[in-house]
Amino acid sequence: MANDLVEDWFDAGLATPFGEFHFEHGFGLPLVNTKVDFLKACRLEERLTLELAVESLGRSSAVLAIRGHVRGEDRLRLRHKVAIVSLASRRAIAIPGDLRERMTRFLLSETGASPEPETHDDRVPPNAFRSRHLVRFAHCDPAGIVFYPRFFELFSSALEDWFQTGIDCPFGSEFMVERNLRVPSLSITAEFLRPCRMGEFLDIDLWVARLGRSSFELALAGSVSGKPRLRAAWTMCVIDFATFKSTPIPEDLRKRMQAYLQSS
Repeated sequence: MANDLVEDWFDAGLATPFGEFHFEHGFGLPLVNTKVDFLKACRLEERLTLELAVESLGRSSAVLAIRGHVRGEDRLRLRHKVAIVSLASRRAIAIPGDLRERMTRFLLSETGASPEPETHDDRVPPNAFRSRHLVRFAHCDPAGIVFYPRFFELFSSALEDWFQTGIDCPFGSEFMVERNLRVPSLSITAEFLRPCRMGEFLDIDLWVARLGRSSFELALAGSVSGKPRLRAAWTMCVIDFATFKSTPIPEDLRKRMQAYLQSS
């Protein structure tokens, strides 16, 4: 949804449709990092309104502030940092003058960007759980590079692999059906260090950074052949699906999760 909003902004707000931006001008708009806070669940048939503003403009990057609300009630907030790159060189370039001028019209009245989001320092603990994922055609844009929303699908696959073989609680049959539990996201922060390409094997290391009463924070590190590609911090809450209220992490699962808890 956030990506669709950015495309609509380029089309209607910046008078530069994405097709023209990519194919005629030869520019790309990769995501540098993102931080998403999920404030309240959105439900089927609700109308979610998304609003986009520019928090700050750099030489070749822009920090976008995105708010999602239903009838004025905030449901989510995003901080997106995007860069302008040349598709020919795959390097960052200065935002073209006419595009910068149009972006300036959406600048927030407050000046300056919020702090860069932090995830972790890339040091993978020895007790991390590793899953390997083939970067497939379905993950990629026409240039064969993983399209950033697809990374969140890969994160979800790593989570399910961890439940299945790491803590011996299959996500579908046991966690969701037998226990009738769910793990909605409270927040997720991701930093994209280098692109991942079709045909590569992305190793995702996952460990527990914090274990609360009903919530837990996971750290994820993605690498290809040992070289870092991404970092993420993901906070989730265990809920009883019958009541849709938070519930304590079951003791047997807590003990298994503790095996992946990062030592202080």
